[in-house]
Amino acid sequence: MELDGRTIVLTGATSGIGRAAARLFAAHAAVLVVQGPESDSDVVGLLEELREIGRARVEYIEADFTRLDEVRRAADDIRAVTPSIDILVNNAGVPGAPLRQLTDDGFERTLQVNFFALALLTERLSASIVDDGRIVNVGSTTHRMTSFDFDDPDLRDGYDPVRAYAQSKLAIVTYTTWLAERLPRGIRVVSISPGVISTTLLHSMFGAGGASVDHGGRRVVEAAAAEVPSGSYIDDGELVAASDDALDERNQKALAALTRERIS
Repeated sequence: MELDGRTIVLTGATSGIGRAAARLFAAHAAVLVVQGPESDSDVVGLLEELREIGRARVEYIEADFTRLDEVRRAADDIRAVTPSIDILVNNAGVPGAPLRQLTDDGFERTLQVNFFALALLTERLSASIVDDGRIVNVGSTTHRMTSFDFDDPDLRDGYDPVRAYAQSKLAIVTYTTWLAERLPRGIRVVSISPGVISTTLLHSMFGAGGASVDHGGRRVVEAAAAEVPSGSYIDDGELVAASDDALDERNQKALAALTRERIS
């Protein structure tokens, strides 16, 4: 897909990979809507920078994805600033907390912020996505490290921050594969791993190392433009098969049912 002149919505745009991707999208977009948990006053510098890069109209949506009511409000706010969306990039994410945390909605925090919020926002915005539009869901190669625990999705037993993070990313990749068969009007969805990127998120769970955030940002932007089949998984720029768990139709159906129960 050609990026010039598009309306692009990007979550998790105020730090790390999302911030790097926002800079790249700003050079192409006609309208760039960026989301983060910070207040408007805390992102003035970022918004000024994005507006100076290109000619995009840049809008900021503040929303804390640990609250599903804020995700719903964010969808309403996005629709208020743009009637149509060409590309939706679901990038917002958090690492697994050192100790298990529940949100006010009652769900394990990592799973809610990284996945349930993504699914809810996508559902709320799907009608605004143009024919032949794109959805990019930022997953991780860590989705291969675990199986989804449908009996204990909130990890009451055996919580571990890496396990929580990997399960949330497996949910993203599994959901993407499921969603690809159900999107109307030629809309395509892909999930990606941007690579092993040196971010605060990576260091909090795996220590130092990784490529630059600019590398990760480029991978996100490339995925938005890539001409690949809907449901594809792209790992650091390479089109590869997702994990067997993510491709299992029984897991897809079970996750869809769990998601519907939690975001309705």
